[in-house]
Amino acid sequence: MPYKWQALIAVCFGTYMATMDISIVNVALPTLSREFNRPPDTVVWATLASSLVVTGLTLTAGRSGDLFGRKRIYIAGWLIFTTGMGLASFAQTIEQLIAVRFFQSIGVAMAIANGNAIVTDAFPDNERGRALGTTGAVVGAGLMSGPILGGLMLSLFDWRALFYLRVPIGLAAMAMAFVFIRSTPGQTGDRKLDIPGAVTLFLTLSSILLAVNRGSGWGWTSPIILSLFTVGFVSFLAFLRIESLAASPVVSLALFKVRNFAVSVLSLVLNFAGQSAVTFLMPFYLLNVRDYTTAQTGLILATVPSMMLLLSPVSGLISDRYGFRYQVTLGVALVTIGLFALATIGPETPTALIMARLAIVGIGTSIFMSPNSATIMGSVPRTMLGTASASVATSRNVGNAVGLALASTILVGVASASSGLSGVRTDALPPAALLDGIRVAFVVAGCMSALAIAASSFRGKRPAYEATVQSQAAATPMQAAGNRSE
Repeated sequence: MPYKWQALIAVCFGTYMATMDISIVNVALPTLSREFNRPPDTVVWATLASSLVVTGLTLTAGRSGDLFGRKRIYIAGWLIFTTGMGLASFAQTIEQLIAVRFFQSIGVAMAIANGNAIVTDAFPDNERGRALGTTGAVVGAGLMSGPILGGLMLSLFDWRALFYLRVPIGLAAMAMAFVFIRSTPGQTGDRKLDIPGAVTLFLTLSSILLAVNRGSGWGWTSPIILSLFTVGFVSFLAFLRIESLAASPVVSLALFKVRNFAVSVLSLVLNFAGQSAVTFLMPFYLLNVRDYTTAQTGLILATVPSMMLLLSPVSGLISDRYGFRYQVTLGVALVTIGLFALATIGPETPTALIMARLAIVGIGTSIFMSPNSATIMGSVPRTMLGTASASVATSRNVGNAVGLALASTILVGVASASSGLSGVRTDALPPAALLDGIRVAFVVAGCMSALAIAASSFRGKRPAYEATVQSQAAATPMQAAGNRSE
């Protein structure tokens, strides 16, 4: 088997595990609340801690792969992740479980930050879209199967099985990476990691993500939320200053002078800011407004990741073969149409038409993701593929966090105003009021996605960077990125 397919298989297996981990634990939150006799606002930290760590550390982990070798960081990530799963199954308190999830998520960040970089390095440029489309399809499969497998495990075993049953799979992911993935030497010369930049980047992303995630629950004007935004803003200014002076920065600011890189990252954030509303709003609609069962809800919601699983590789193949400049714009336009169509759902909309609206979102995401990711990965020299790979994951997480916060705030605000009730749990609001909030939230989500259409229309032609990289082999990463700016 050619090396490129070995690397793709190994990375896809790990990507599936990492993606599934997020959704599989979400399913267990009500069970954890009962088992530990703690309120939902406490047990939610079992997933929130993971999101904070992965978002805050992914770019640093990607840069570490560039510096010290991607295979080394990738395998180390899976070692930490698998160890964390084993420890989580022995947790005696919710605090212990949250602490272990924090540790485990360090490994997730190290693995996902370098996955796309390993795949991109293994495939020639004219097959990059198909390869990244395949990894995108695996992401859809992980999102789709996580709740299903989690529910099955919880029905047969206790909550600890969510972790110990996956330890052998984590060991298999490590073994596949060790056998199939080639070692990379890392950057030559000074390989000192920019620790001050890494710390300020983590503070920036984690504090803002926490504020956005908990703003509606704690109050947007509460002292703790305002303090978190302040910390995030000050840390961001410090990060920009540090990176502009660092010899080997975590994120080279010169990358954002490359139009294709900057536009693609912005498009990714805006797309997921709109698309994430589907994940948050549709369960309220299906369970509380339409009174579907959880099994029916899961099957209907599987429409979006099913489309990704089927169509993402095809989208990548089309991108490689024809290089259609506006493929990304077409994809995000379909997502926008799907979101606005979901804003028209009513109390008696047929199930087939609900799934048709979701299918439009899934098809648009499939068309959008593969070429957009390929553009990001192709916009940097090979010495910075880890940073580019981490940028994809970080942008996705930031967009999801912003979108979920917007959808939550709008849903609660509109539904509370419509019903005349306040301080009531969201799922306890009247169905008619919930539907009003859901419709408005989908309109706002559609507007966010429409901004991604505008952003993606500014991308240039896909650059052929290989010759440029070879001619600038002696340049530093920052100089190389600067020379590629348009």
